[in-house]
Amino acid sequence: MKQRWKKIASLMLVTICAFSLTACGKKEEAAAYQQITDDMVTNCAEVSQSAVESLAGFDDETLNQMTANRDTFTRLAVSAWMDQENELGKYEEMGTPTTDIDREEGQVTVDIPAKFDKGDAEIKVVFNYSSDYDQMVPAYMTISEVETTGMKLSGAAVNTIMGVGCVFVVLIFLIFVISLFKYIGKIGQKETAPKAAPAPTAPVAAPVEEELTDDLELVAVISAAIAASENTSTDSFVVRSIKKVNRSKWQRA
Repeated sequence: MKQRWKKIASLMLVTICAFSLTACGKKEEAAAYQQITDDMVTNCAEVSQSAVESLAGFDDETLNQMTANRDTFTRLAVSAWMDQENELGKYEEMGTPTTDIDREEGQVTVDIPAKFDKGDAEIKVVFNYSSDYDQMVPAYMTISEVETTGMKLSGAAVNTIMGVGCVFVVLIFLIFVISLFKYIGKIGQKETAPKAAPAPTAPVAAPVEEELTDDLELVAVISAAIAASENTSTDSFVVRSIKKVNRSKWQRA
């Protein structure tokens, strides 16, 4: 099994290198961005298609073994392929590749549309120009799912709900904080308000002294009247008390 895997991995790498080597052109003394020729771009697209077909032909066991390969491009490509197959299922077919050339950076990007069981994906292979070998060298490969209209609408709906929900949560929190202001004001009043002075007590009225002067005069007058009516002196009797008699009784007499 190990011998079989080594042969398959070697075949893949040899295929990639073979297509890359065919992109070699005549060296010029100009800058690196002037070295990328149309033939190199065409071969980058062909190498990318061959890499996709090779990955699609390997079984899961072989792919797992290839993740331990020392070649960076192969390791990244296999990992990206396995991750995307877990999400979108088995590979079915690829579309027509398109190329994007960045001559200032000396880079060529090949975009390949691909169809899987559960959806579509875009395979992107990036090549860098090597001035040492005067050829395009594969750097890395990525595979990303293509969002459909339904997926975009679903994502937009989720973002809208999350945004509105966050707004309502903040508003509820602000209402709760504002509702606490009345308690905060009362706490401040209790701490700063001066203590109320005790209510003044009503003064106790001094006991009224009985005016005994008028009573003595009244006793003397009454004693004189009794003495005159009895033809005797006031020394023969003593007035001990005076009681008020109801006026109606005098009227009846």
